[in-house]
Amino acid sequence: MPEDFVVEEVLELALKERGDYAYFILEKKNWTTLKALRFIAKMLHMNVMRFAVGGQKDRQGITRQYVSAYRVPGRTLEKIRLRDIKIEFVGYGDTPIALGQLNGNLFHITARDLKNPLHQISFVVNYYDEQRFGGYRPNLHIIGKEVLRGNYEHAVQLFLLYPFPSETQDHVDARTWMEQHWGEWNINKYPRHMIHERMLIGYLAKRPGDFKGALKALPRQLFTMMTQAYQSYIFNESLARYLKKHFTNYREVPYALGTLVFVDAFVDIDWPLVGYESKLSGDVKEIVEALMKEEGVWYETFKCEIPALSSEGLTRKAMIPVKDFQLSPYKNGVQEVSFFLPKGAYATVVMKALENMI
Repeated sequence: MPEDFVVEEVLELALKERGDYAYFILEKKNWTTLKALRFIAKMLHMNVMRFAVGGQKDRQGITRQYVSAYRVPGRTLEKIRLRDIKIEFVGYGDTPIALGQLNGNLFHITARDLKNPLHQISFVVNYYDEQRFGGYRPNLHIIGKEVLRGNYEHAVQLFLLYPFPSETQDHVDARTWMEQHWGEWNINKYPRHMIHERMLIGYLAKRPGDFKGALKALPRQLFTMMTQAYQSYIFNESLARYLKKHFTNYREVPYALGTLVFVDAFVDIDWPLVGYESKLSGDVKEIVEALMKEEGVWYETFKCEIPALSSEGLTRKAMIPVKDFQLSPYKNGVQEVSFFLPKGAYATVVMKALENMI
């Protein structure tokens, strides 16, 4: 149930009685952040670019996050009525909310059908989970790989075609039709709620063959997330291989893209999100380069001809602390758990680690 997964942003704002930006808490259920803001913007007859957030929140569960709206009165925001969305105006300020402002997230999760009680945990391997790769359609990293390699038509095909078993029948029907009629850009074959697919098709109906332009017409956050998802896949797979190589006592947990490896010792290292200027050495270099060779990519692959998609390379903590961890008593296979994670970390990874402890 959505109520089993509740997440709330921890963010400090300098509030004022007046300012160019209205700050509000967006509480949503069964909406992605992008889709919720797009619908709110539509109701207000304004461009969605006037809204800014500190991070994306998933569709599953109940999420509470801070949003800034440029030159929108608080009373206007509070009049908005959308199903499974609540808006709580908190004040004004002089700057938009930015990615770097978020401190982290507080999670409250109910675990059900447990065979055994959960145990205390103080750290977790800092993997990206399935949401990073598209959730119920986890192929965003493959799309990103094709974009980096300049295979724009194939990237669009991966976005529009090939239904996943978890998709609803209307999604399956639309993707199957397009597989059989590739090049016939009929937007009406895709349900209205398939917003991004319809954006691609609408663009191609006006500019047939411009697959690169079609991808660039997608919302910027989604567009850049494609190549970031591929970096995240390389991060996950290479880090899992490293832990498997260096620990004899490990456990493997399946997820949509393969296997995550967990260990019971904390390793304080930075792991690369590889880019065209990454400088690696030792075991890290050996493992990451072996994986890139398997993938048919190399450092320069991440220097995309679309500048916004290029990455010089970053690092991310291989493991992170799990703070303020609390467990309720175990009863009839059910247990409640709450904890705080720094920004960019995944509560679902914590739950995978908890349910598969040695």
